[in-house]
Amino acid sequence: MRLIKDLQRRRLMAITLAIGCAMIGAVALWQSSRLSVEAASVGLAAKPKQSMQERVRRGVGSEVQFASVAAKPEEIDEAVSSTADFIYSRSGVRMSDGMKQTLADAESNVLNGNAKYLTIEELTDNMTAAVSDRLANITDQEIRQAADFSSDEDGQIWARVNGKLGVLTQTELIQQVKAGREWSKLGDSSLRIGLRSMIEDEVNDRVNMLDSALPEQFGQARAQGITPLQALLIAYSVAAEDPLTDSRSDIRQMLVQKRIDDRQTREQRLAQKNVSGRPYGPHGLLHPSDPSLFFKGAGVFKILSLTEGGKK
Repeated sequence: MRLIKDLQRRRLMAITLAIGCAMIGAVALWQSSRLSVEAASVGLAAKPKQSMQERVRRGVGSEVQFASVAAKPEEIDEAVSSTADFIYSRSGVRMSDGMKQTLADAESNVLNGNAKYLTIEELTDNMTAAVSDRLANITDQEIRQAADFSSDEDGQIWARVNGKLGVLTQTELIQQVKAGREWSKLGDSSLRIGLRSMIEDEVNDRVNMLDSALPEQFGQARAQGITPLQALLIAYSVAAEDPLTDSRSDIRQMLVQKRIDDRQTREQRLAQKNVSGRPYGPHGLLHPSDPSLFFKGAGVFKILSLTEGGKK
Protein backbone atom coordinates (compact mmCIF):
# COMPACT_ATOMS: atom_id res chain seq x y z
CA MET A 1 0.00 0.00 0.00
CA ARG A 2 2.84 2.41 0.84
CA LEU A 3 4.48 1.70 -2.52
CA ILE A 4 1.24 2.49 -4.32
CA LYS A 5 0.89 5.76 -2.42
CA ASP A 6 4.50 6.69 -3.18
CA LEU A 7 3.94 6.04 -6.89
CA GLN A 8 0.73 8.06 -6.83
CA ARG A 9 2.51 10.92 -5.14
CA ARG A 10 5.38 10.86 -7.61
CA ARG A 11 2.95 10.92 -10.49
CA LEU A 12 1.09 13.80 -8.86
CA MET A 13 4.35 15.74 -8.57
CA ALA A 14 4.91 15.33 -12.29
CA ILE A 15 1.35 16.40 -12.99
CA THR A 16 1.75 19.34 -10.63
CA LEU A 17 4.71 20.36 -12.73
CA ALA A 18 2.63 19.74 -15.81
CA ILE A 19 -0.11 22.05 -14.62
CA GLY A 20 1.71 24.01 -12.02
CA CYS A 21 5.29 24.39 -12.97
CA ALA A 22 3.75 26.72 -15.28
CA MET A 23 5.34 29.38 -13.32
CA ILE A 24 4.83 30.11 -16.67
CA GLY A 25 3.17 27.14 -18.29
CA ALA A 26 3.27 23.37 -18.03
CA VAL A 27 6.08 20.96 -17.61
CA ALA A 28 8.74 19.83 -19.88
CA LEU A 29 11.31 17.20 -20.42
CA TRP A 30 14.16 18.75 -22.42
CA GLN A 31 15.45 15.88 -24.50
CA SER A 32 12.42 14.49 -26.24
CA SER A 33 8.77 14.91 -26.97
CA ARG A 34 5.88 12.74 -27.97
CA LEU A 35 6.57 13.92 -31.48
CA SER A 36 10.26 13.17 -31.06
CA VAL A 37 12.18 16.38 -30.65
CA GLU A 38 15.15 15.04 -32.54
CA ALA A 39 13.21 14.08 -35.66
CA ALA A 40 9.47 14.39 -36.07
CA SER A 41 9.23 17.46 -33.86
CA VAL A 42 11.18 19.42 -36.40
CA GLY A 43 8.97 18.03 -39.12
CA LEU A 44 11.95 18.09 -41.45
CA ALA A 45 12.59 14.44 -42.14
CA ALA A 46 13.86 15.21 -45.63
CA LYS A 47 16.53 17.57 -44.31
CA PRO A 48 19.80 16.61 -42.64
CA LYS A 49 19.38 16.03 -38.95
CA GLN A 50 20.52 19.03 -36.93
CA SER A 51 22.11 18.85 -33.53
CA MET A 52 20.22 20.24 -30.56
CA GLN A 53 22.93 22.88 -30.21
CA GLU A 54 22.40 24.09 -33.76
CA ARG A 55 18.64 24.11 -33.30
CA VAL A 56 18.98 26.19 -30.13
CA ARG A 57 21.19 28.64 -32.01
CA ARG A 58 18.57 28.87 -34.77
CA GLY A 59 15.89 29.45 -32.16
CA VAL A 60 16.58 31.52 -29.07
CA GLY A 61 20.14 32.18 -30.20
CA SER A 62 19.03 34.05 -33.33
CA GLU A 63 15.72 35.54 -32.21
CA VAL A 64 16.57 36.96 -28.78
CA GLN A 65 18.98 39.90 -28.69
CA PHE A 66 20.85 39.45 -25.42
CA ALA A 67 22.31 42.59 -23.88
CA SER A 68 25.95 42.71 -22.80
CA VAL A 69 27.60 43.97 -19.60
CA ALA A 70 27.21 47.74 -19.16
CA ALA A 71 24.63 47.77 -21.96
CA LYS A 72 22.94 51.00 -22.93
CA PRO A 73 19.23 51.44 -22.09
CA GLU A 74 18.20 50.95 -25.73
CA GLU A 75 20.11 47.63 -25.89
CA ILE A 76 18.34 46.39 -22.78
CA ASP A 77 14.97 47.51 -24.13
CA GLU A 78 15.68 45.52 -27.31
CA ALA A 79 16.66 42.48 -25.24
CA VAL A 80 13.39 42.65 -23.27
CA SER A 81 11.33 43.29 -26.40
CA SER A 82 12.88 40.40 -28.33
CA THR A 83 12.42 38.06 -25.36
CA ALA A 84 8.75 39.02 -24.97
CA ASP A 85 8.16 38.63 -28.72
CA PHE A 86 9.95 35.27 -28.80
CA ILE A 87 7.79 33.88 -25.99
CA TYR A 88 4.57 35.33 -27.41
CA SER A 89 5.17 34.00 -30.92
CA ARG A 90 5.67 30.47 -29.61
CA SER A 91 3.11 30.21 -26.81
CA GLY A 92 0.76 33.18 -26.94
CA VAL A 93 1.96 34.42 -23.53
CA ARG A 94 1.94 38.22 -23.66
CA MET A 95 3.89 40.44 -21.27
CA SER A 96 2.34 43.70 -20.15
CA ASP A 97 4.18 46.96 -20.68
CA GLY A 98 4.60 47.20 -16.91
CA MET A 99 6.22 43.79 -16.75
CA LYS A 100 8.56 44.67 -19.61
CA GLN A 101 9.66 47.82 -17.81
CA THR A 102 10.22 45.91 -14.57
CA LEU A 103 12.33 43.35 -16.41
CA ALA A 104 14.29 46.06 -18.21
CA ASP A 105 15.07 47.77 -14.89
CA ALA A 106 16.10 44.47 -13.30
CA GLU A 107 18.29 43.50 -16.29
CA SER A 108 19.93 46.93 -16.26
CA ASN A 109 20.68 46.72 -12.54
CA VAL A 110 22.44 43.37 -12.97
CA LEU A 111 24.38 44.22 -16.14
CA ASN A 112 25.52 47.54 -14.70
CA GLY A 113 26.69 46.05 -11.41
CA ASN A 114 23.93 47.43 -9.20
CA ALA A 115 22.37 44.05 -8.39
CA LYS A 116 23.59 40.49 -8.15
CA TYR A 117 23.22 37.75 -10.73
CA LEU A 118 20.75 34.98 -9.90
CA THR A 119 22.36 31.63 -9.20
CA ILE A 120 21.01 28.43 -10.72
CA GLU A 121 20.22 27.15 -7.23
CA GLU A 122 18.29 30.32 -6.39
CA LEU A 123 16.29 30.03 -9.60
CA THR A 124 15.46 26.41 -8.72
CA ASP A 125 14.39 27.39 -5.19
CA ASN A 126 12.31 30.29 -6.49
CA MET A 127 10.57 28.14 -9.09
CA THR A 128 9.79 25.49 -6.46
CA ALA A 129 8.32 28.12 -4.14
CA ALA A 130 6.26 29.63 -6.96
CA VAL A 131 4.80 26.26 -7.97
CA SER A 132 4.08 25.20 -4.38
CA ASP A 133 2.42 28.50 -3.49
CA ARG A 134 0.37 28.57 -6.69
CA LEU A 135 -0.77 24.98 -6.21
CA ALA A 136 -2.05 25.78 -2.73
CA ASN A 137 -4.16 28.65 -4.04
CA ILE A 138 -5.31 27.44 -7.44
CA THR A 139 -9.08 27.63 -7.92
CA ASP A 140 -11.38 24.97 -9.35
CA GLN A 141 -12.02 27.18 -12.37
CA GLU A 142 -8.29 27.61 -13.01
CA ILE A 143 -7.79 23.84 -12.76
CA ARG A 144 -10.54 23.19 -15.31
CA GLN A 145 -9.13 25.81 -17.67
CA ALA A 146 -5.61 24.38 -17.36
CA ALA A 147 -6.95 20.89 -18.07
CA ASP A 148 -8.70 22.17 -21.19
CA PHE A 149 -5.73 24.20 -22.46
CA SER A 150 -3.29 21.33 -21.78
CA SER A 151 -5.25 18.73 -23.74
CA ASP A 152 -4.10 17.58 -27.15
CA GLU A 153 -6.34 17.03 -30.20
CA ASP A 154 -7.50 13.73 -28.69
CA GLY A 155 -8.38 15.27 -25.34
CA GLN A 156 -5.39 13.63 -23.64
CA ILE A 157 -2.94 15.22 -21.23
CA TRP A 158 0.63 13.98 -21.01
CA ALA A 159 2.04 14.28 -17.49
CA ARG A 160 5.51 14.18 -18.99
CA VAL A 161 6.04 15.10 -22.57
CA ASN A 162 7.82 11.85 -23.43
CA GLY A 163 4.95 9.80 -21.98
CA LYS A 164 7.14 8.49 -19.15
CA LEU A 165 4.39 8.79 -16.55
CA GLY A 166 1.48 8.01 -18.80
CA VAL A 167 -1.52 9.90 -20.11
CA LEU A 168 -4.45 11.44 -18.27
CA THR A 169 -7.96 12.45 -19.15
CA GLN A 170 -9.11 15.92 -18.13
CA THR A 171 -11.17 14.40 -15.31
CA GLU A 172 -8.18 12.50 -13.95
CA LEU A 173 -5.94 15.56 -14.05
CA ILE A 174 -8.53 17.69 -12.26
CA GLN A 175 -8.82 15.09 -9.51
CA GLN A 176 -5.05 14.76 -9.15
CA VAL A 177 -4.43 18.51 -8.95
CA LYS A 178 -7.19 18.97 -6.39
CA ALA A 179 -5.50 16.30 -4.28
CA GLY A 180 -2.19 18.10 -4.70
CA ARG A 181 -3.83 21.35 -3.62
CA GLU A 182 -4.96 19.74 -0.39
CA TRP A 183 -1.50 18.29 0.28
CA SER A 184 0.04 21.68 -0.38
CA LYS A 185 -2.39 23.45 1.94
CA LEU A 186 -1.46 20.98 4.66
CA GLY A 187 2.20 21.87 4.21
CA ASP A 188 3.17 18.43 2.90
CA SER A 189 6.98 18.73 2.81
CA SER A 190 7.45 15.58 0.72
CA LEU A 191 5.51 17.17 -2.14
CA ARG A 192 7.68 20.29 -2.08
CA ILE A 193 10.89 18.26 -1.79
CA GLY A 194 9.86 16.08 -4.71
CA LEU A 195 8.93 19.10 -6.80
CA ARG A 196 12.28 20.73 -6.13
CA SER A 197 14.15 17.64 -7.24
CA MET A 198 12.21 17.46 -10.50
CA ILE A 199 12.52 21.19 -11.17
CA GLU A 200 16.25 21.03 -10.45
CA ASP A 201 16.70 18.33 -13.10
CA GLU A 202 14.73 20.35 -15.65
CA VAL A 203 16.63 23.57 -14.96
CA ASN A 204 20.01 21.85 -15.12
CA ASP A 205 19.14 20.21 -18.43
CA ARG A 206 18.41 23.60 -19.93
CA VAL A 207 21.41 25.34 -18.46
CA ASN A 208 23.67 22.60 -19.83
CA MET A 209 22.16 22.87 -23.30
CA LEU A 210 22.26 26.67 -23.38
CA ASP A 211 25.84 26.66 -22.10
CA SER A 212 26.81 24.28 -24.90
CA ALA A 213 24.85 26.02 -27.67
CA LEU A 214 25.32 29.66 -26.64
CA PRO A 215 28.56 29.89 -24.61
CA GLU A 216 28.90 33.65 -25.12
CA GLN A 217 25.57 34.24 -23.39
CA PHE A 218 25.32 31.29 -20.97
CA GLY A 219 28.92 30.11 -20.54
CA GLN A 220 29.21 31.75 -17.11
CA ALA A 221 25.79 30.66 -15.89
CA ARG A 222 27.13 28.37 -13.16
CA ALA A 223 30.17 30.37 -12.14
CA GLN A 224 28.70 33.87 -12.29
CA GLY A 225 24.94 33.37 -12.38
CA ILE A 226 22.27 34.51 -14.81
CA THR A 227 20.43 37.74 -15.53
CA PRO A 228 16.68 38.17 -15.00
CA LEU A 229 15.94 37.70 -18.72
CA GLN A 230 18.09 34.57 -18.92
CA ALA A 231 16.31 33.19 -15.85
CA LEU A 232 12.97 34.03 -17.43
CA LEU A 233 13.81 32.11 -20.59
CA ILE A 234 14.95 29.06 -18.60
CA ALA A 235 11.82 29.11 -16.44
CA TYR A 236 9.60 29.58 -19.49
CA SER A 237 11.28 26.64 -21.22
CA VAL A 238 10.69 24.37 -18.23
CA ALA A 239 7.14 25.59 -17.87
CA ALA A 240 5.91 25.47 -21.44
CA GLU A 241 7.90 22.43 -22.63
CA ASP A 242 9.50 24.67 -25.19
CA PRO A 243 13.13 23.63 -25.86
CA LEU A 244 13.79 27.10 -27.34
CA THR A 245 14.86 25.47 -30.58
CA ASP A 246 14.19 26.33 -34.23
CA SER A 247 13.51 29.56 -36.05
CA ARG A 248 10.04 30.81 -36.88
CA SER A 249 10.35 29.49 -40.41
CA ASP A 250 11.46 26.10 -39.06
CA ILE A 251 8.43 26.00 -36.77
CA ARG A 252 6.05 26.98 -39.56
CA GLN A 253 7.40 24.09 -41.58
CA MET A 254 7.07 21.77 -38.58
CA LEU A 255 3.41 22.66 -38.16
CA VAL A 256 2.70 22.26 -41.86
CA GLN A 257 4.38 18.86 -41.81
CA LYS A 258 2.36 17.85 -38.76
CA ARG A 259 -0.85 18.81 -40.56
CA ILE A 260 0.22 16.78 -43.58
CA ASP A 261 1.14 13.81 -41.39
CA ASP A 262 -2.31 14.08 -39.78
CA ARG A 263 -3.80 14.11 -43.30
CA GLN A 264 -5.62 17.35 -42.78
CA THR A 265 -6.28 20.20 -45.16
CA ARG A 266 -5.60 23.79 -44.11
CA GLU A 267 -9.34 24.35 -43.81
CA GLN A 268 -9.77 21.32 -41.57
CA ARG A 269 -6.96 22.47 -39.29
CA LEU A 270 -8.36 25.98 -39.03
CA ALA A 271 -11.80 24.58 -38.23
CA GLN A 272 -10.51 22.69 -35.19
CA LYS A 273 -11.47 24.39 -31.93
CA ASN A 274 -9.03 22.58 -29.68
CA VAL A 275 -5.78 23.45 -31.43
CA SER A 276 -3.96 26.72 -31.93
CA GLY A 277 -1.63 27.99 -34.59
CA ARG A 278 1.29 27.97 -32.14
CA PRO A 279 3.54 25.07 -31.13
CA TYR A 280 3.24 25.68 -27.36
CA GLY A 281 0.81 27.31 -24.94
CA PRO A 282 -2.98 26.73 -24.86
CA HIS A 283 -3.87 23.94 -27.30
CA GLY A 284 -0.34 24.10 -28.72
CA LEU A 285 0.24 21.72 -31.59
CA LEU A 286 3.52 20.33 -30.27
CA HIS A 287 2.88 20.53 -26.55
CA PRO A 288 -0.27 22.19 -25.15
CA SER A 289 -0.13 23.96 -21.78
CA ASP A 290 -1.58 26.89 -19.85
CA PRO A 291 1.29 29.37 -19.36
CA SER A 292 -1.00 32.20 -18.29
CA LEU A 293 -1.80 30.28 -15.11
CA PHE A 294 1.53 31.35 -13.61
CA PHE A 295 2.85 33.95 -16.02
CA LYS A 296 1.62 36.80 -13.92
CA GLY A 297 3.41 39.53 -12.00
CA ALA A 298 3.57 37.90 -8.58
CA GLY A 299 4.73 34.54 -9.93
CA VAL A 300 7.38 36.04 -12.20
CA PHE A 301 8.61 38.36 -9.44
CA LYS A 302 9.01 35.38 -7.11
CA ILE A 303 10.91 33.37 -9.73
CA LEU A 304 13.31 36.19 -10.56
CA SER A 305 13.71 37.51 -6.99
CA LEU A 306 12.48 40.89 -8.16
CA THR A 307 10.68 41.51 -4.87
CA GLU A 308 14.02 41.65 -3.09
CA GLY A 309 14.71 45.08 -4.48
CA GLY A 310 17.73 44.06 -6.49
CA LYS A 311 19.98 43.92 -3.48
CA LYS A 312 23.49 42.58 -3.82
